[in-house]
Amino acid sequence: MSTSIVYQQVRQMLEQTLDPKVDDSTKERITLLVLGIIRAESASPARIAEALEQLGLTNATAESIERRIRRIENDPEILATTCFYTFAKQQLNKQQPDEFIIALDPTTQDDRVVMVSASICYRGRTLPIAWVVWPANKPLEGDRFWKRISALLDIVKDLLPTGVFVTWVADRAFGTPAFTDMITAYGWHYVVRVQRQTLCKNKKGVERQVVSLVKTSGRRAKMNGKVFKKYNWRNASVVVFWGKRYEEPLCIVSDLPVSWSLIHKYQKRYPIETTFRDYKSNGWHWEQGQVKDIGHTQRLLVGMALATWVVLYAGTQVASEYLSKPPTGNRRTVPWIGKRSLFHIGLQRLKCLFSGICHIAISFQFTDWDAPNWQKQLYSHHAYGYIFPNMRKKVACNV
Repeated sequence: MSTSIVYQQVRQMLEQTLDPKVDDSTKERITLLVLGIIRAESASPARIAEALEQLGLTNATAESIERRIRRIENDPEILATTCFYTFAKQQLNKQQPDEFIIALDPTTQDDRVVMVSASICYRGRTLPIAWVVWPANKPLEGDRFWKRISALLDIVKDLLPTGVFVTWVADRAFGTPAFTDMITAYGWHYVVRVQRQTLCKNKKGVERQVVSLVKTSGRRAKMNGKVFKKYNWRNASVVVFWGKRYEEPLCIVSDLPVSWSLIHKYQKRYPIETTFRDYKSNGWHWEQGQVKDIGHTQRLLVGMALATWVVLYAGTQVASEYLSKPPTGNRRTVPWIGKRSLFHIGLQRLKCLFSGICHIAISFQFTDWDAPNWQKQLYSHHAYGYIFPNMRKKVACNV
């Protein structure tokens, strides 16, 4: 498969999913931006320009292409509302998981930009679906923090299909009724980490700090009760877990029924940190770019989010190909491919497509929504074949 065919596939996919208001010239610019980010593994305009020149999608020089990329950053028609959210909404409405788990977390681009991102957890990675940004190290102008978060939740509400169970997972910055009340008002659920000194109250009315529920490492505790005394209490489940490798207890509250499974549900938040690394050091090298203006950053984030989805589409396809092969029955460990993330194997597949080494059309779909992370899934696939060698040909792809 040549680069031009990859371009046509991505362009066609965007044609079908972007807002009809987006004109053809803008769709072409977005397609070039996305492919340039992927090929360059960088969000730097100069690196994107060099990558597009190498791909041969235009006869222009790298210098000319870079000027074109910078014009893209100035294009007022490239908005998340029309060039990403419509895409995400259409794609999410094609999925049928039992539950969407959405991680909310802030990150920064050096000392220039703060971004709070909402991302859907998927097989050990996360898919960015909405975000808000503002200049770092400056007092907020206009809407305050929680009003911005409320606006972000409004965006997400419009993107999600109706009738799907939704749980938000977030770290201590969001362990407050200012956030959890907003979540429950939408009919969603939450599992959030709270500060260790957060007060809880059991059914007998005994008050204590949540951290005091466990005394030593290697212990855990759970209770039904109330939390957030300063806000006149809220009914909640409380789970405290002090793992042997943890420096301090993990203190979790939720509106879901009390269960040890809340620990595992909260831990699904961790992959958003890998998504931030994909944006920065391991993927798009966002922090090495020269883009500082918030408007330009917003347009660049549209390209980065779309590029992340395309890479994870490719990674999902590679994973499905490996899981479709019957296990040999001779392997107890994860094969080499299972030690790489969906993002990594997706990037490798796209490199092969660009170079013409591989000739498999990209399948723009996500599968196995309710599976564990990809590495665990592949390990289970091979472990089942090892334990039950006579049944290895009957092993399901999703163990």
